[in-house]
Amino acid sequence: MRIAYFGYNALSSCLDLLAHRGHEITSIYTGEASLHSDNIINSAQHLQCQLSFDKPSKQHMEALVESGVDMFFAAEYPWRIPIPKQLKYAINVHPTLLPEGRGPTPLPSLILHQPQHAGVSLHKMTDDIDGGDILLQQKITIDKDESFDTLSAKLFLETPLLLDQLLTGLSNYYEDSTPQIGGSYWPQITRQEQTVDWNQPTPVVLQQIRAFGSLGTYTEINGHRYLITHAEGVKHQHNVNTGDVLSVDNIKLVIATSDGLVSIARSCLISLKS
Repeated sequence: MRIAYFGYNALSSCLDLLAHRGHEITSIYTGEASLHSDNIINSAQHLQCQLSFDKPSKQHMEALVESGVDMFFAAEYPWRIPIPKQLKYAINVHPTLLPEGRGPTPLPSLILHQPQHAGVSLHKMTDDIDGGDILLQQKITIDKDESFDTLSAKLFLETPLLLDQLLTGLSNYYEDSTPQIGGSYWPQITRQEQTVDWNQPTPVVLQQIRAFGSLGTYTEINGHRYLITHAEGVKHQHNVNTGDVLSVDNIKLVIATSDGLVSIARSCLISLKS
């Protein structure tokens, strides 16, 4: 097949599988050149295919189909993709067991609130974002110490396996797809939900930091704003105010929670402009 691919590094394993199976990748759409897209950009150069950083327009998508593209495949792609009526296959990856968890940022919510809905869904791409018929699904178990980054790694490994299964009987899966009925939409995570509340118990603080992982969790320390990407903590009785800095040096700093302490390596603390 001739395939137009849409995505970032997070699920570039799908692009690798499609190329490995001998499909022709005619074009790759991704966002701006960054640490989140460098693997995709390198793949486009290796495959010698068209690379675009532009939002997909209806005109460009129709031109792809007219040029002989059989499939649009999207994996962790944030922008709406116009789907020409004459396109044979349009498939999207979503990291929940649809119809539960439609929406743009489900991974933190899976870890914090809805672990039973973690999984991979391959579904038809339609104008209704995350709402197309389901083709194949695979459940993923959330560990008690799961983080955004470990869950992302599981998805990176499991998604191409499910895609490989889909490709072995694509026309049959497409014809026998299951419409989504009911379900739920999880809105964009708010800044407040992504901000540490040091008044919470230590396990709650650590779970929140894990849930956002390398995305970072916002905090304010001594009047300065930071993103925390990783931390360790324990329960420990103390008589200082929550949020106070217990110790600080060039390697780490330690913050008081309501019932313990959290240690943050300097390398995991990103300073933000005020």
